[in-house]
Amino acid sequence: MADKRAQAYIPWLDTISDFFDTFRIGKADNNFFTIMRVEDQAKGKLLFMPLFRGNFFRLLICRTPGLRFLLPDETVNTSANSIYFAYPGKIESWQRVETIYGYLLCFTPEFAKIDPLKPKFEKDYPFFLNGANSILKLSQEDMDAIGCTAEKLLGEMTSGNEDNFEMIQSLLKVLLIQIRRLYYKDKEVKTAFQLKQASLMVRFRRVLDTYAVDAPNKRREEKPTVRTIADELNLTPSHLNFLVKKYTGHTALYHINEKILLEAKSLLTHTDLQVSEIADLLRFTEAAYFNRFFKKMTGITPTAYRRDALQLMRSPLDSQNR
Repeated sequence: MADKRAQAYIPWLDTISDFFDTFRIGKADNNFFTIMRVEDQAKGKLLFMPLFRGNFFRLLICRTPGLRFLLPDETVNTSANSIYFAYPGKIESWQRVETIYGYLLCFTPEFAKIDPLKPKFEKDYPFFLNGANSILKLSQEDMDAIGCTAEKLLGEMTSGNEDNFEMIQSLLKVLLIQIRRLYYKDKEVKTAFQLKQASLMVRFRRVLDTYAVDAPNKRREEKPTVRTIADELNLTPSHLNFLVKKYTGHTALYHINEKILLEAKSLLTHTDLQVSEIADLLRFTEAAYFNRFFKKMTGITPTAYRRDALQLMRSPLDSQNR
């Protein structure tokens, strides 16, 4: 019963059309690539978007502030001239405070020819990684350049040319390269060895994501462990721990616990499930064990976290990013 309730609260939006329909922002042109001006969204758009996961990439290019993203591990406010990144499986919710001007792009990995399992994925698309900064702030000059490419994409969408999607794929590639260059400003370029480690981390996180309480595939009946994930990656637990710690500075168990905590925070913030029900969903044998785990990880109880998180959601937009 609890499993069905959690899935109802945290939908997995499989297609771009599902996303458009759920949040009442208009009708998607197709399920592989869409772009629209944010200010042109349907008037009936929800002001508060409940927790969800999408099965596609998304870029929100903001010329103006006015949106707060309520992520399980942080609250992020958009500012003028910024880009928000979302990737398949990312847990998110948001609150619109005022009218926003900019562009919304949604596209599938297949259309963009992006393979998250390729070793170069982290180097080519660092902004689409789990754990990457969700917001990239731009100068006015950089935003103008990004906006110019977005307008070209919009023009192609309505051109009616037979080869318009071929052109859109090329322009999308240009846009992602533009963003990558901006993202890599003052950042160290990864070595070949680091890219191999990054590939392992992508696979590690992908397996870990299948333990989510609302995973679209078969529900896992146990909590993730270093051993079970190592088995799926054809590694020994000690070797997995060595590689993960060498790459991130933290053990595999640390990342597993962070994933469980992320799920817990999501359910506490965005559902009315009882703490005992959440403990059961996350495969804790007892609610008391879950309470001890949560307090050890955060310093406060699940009930206190829920109270503070709900209060934060009702607070006004952070003036620092206006």
